[in-house]
Amino acid sequence: MDGASPGTKPATQRRSRETRDKLITALDELLHEKNFDAISVAEIANRAGVSVASVYQRFDNHNAAVAILVALYLRRVTQWWNDFSRDSPEPIGRTSLREALVQVGRAAWRQSDDLRYVMQPAYLQSRLHPDLLDEHWRRQEEVAVSGFRSLLQNHADEIRHSDVTRAASMSAYFFNLMFLGRLLHPEGMSGWNLPTDVDEFAEELADFVCGYLGVARATDSQGRLDR
Repeated sequence: MDGASPGTKPATQRRSRETRDKLITALDELLHEKNFDAISVAEIANRAGVSVASVYQRFDNHNAAVAILVALYLRRVTQWWNDFSRDSPEPIGRTSLREALVQVGRAAWRQSDDLRYVMQPAYLQSRLHPDLLDEHWRRQEEVAVSGFRSLLQNHADEIRHSDVTRAASMSAYFFNLMFLGRLLHPEGMSGWNLPTDVDEFAEELADFVCGYLGVARATDSQGRLDR
């Protein structure tokens, strides 16, 4: 997957792949120490133990650091979801739509916490270099809408919204905006008096979407909803 990342030149030989992987790992380490804007190509090469020329042999000459960032981002996001899918137990029996939405919110919160160090700069750089990640964002949007559509179709008996396709798009868009805001401005959440606990935040999101969908309030959340 990394070999096909935008801005990455094909690595057909084992040595070339190993060098590319060293560079990606080096940036991963550096991002835990400083902001992306403070990291130079020379620093990445030095941490990886390779020459600067090696960087430009394997990544885009004009945006080498950004191309490495994109490769790292795609690798980490794929790995995170693979690990999450493997480690998450299958639900016993059919869950309510609200509980399913809470689970989606918890997963998104965990991902934004675990991968903020790479997701935040990747998103910001994608605005400056749309050719590198725009296609990826479009695919992610399609996957998100498709997932919400399947979820709503599986719980069609619980919702009163007549247009499931539009409802799926709006629900996915809402979730995306909420977590994008949290990803880019985590320190600003308290100013809005928003929940800072994963479970409470996920439940509030679920209730918000359930209200939009016309889902009847469950008795176990009635007290919290009426606060």
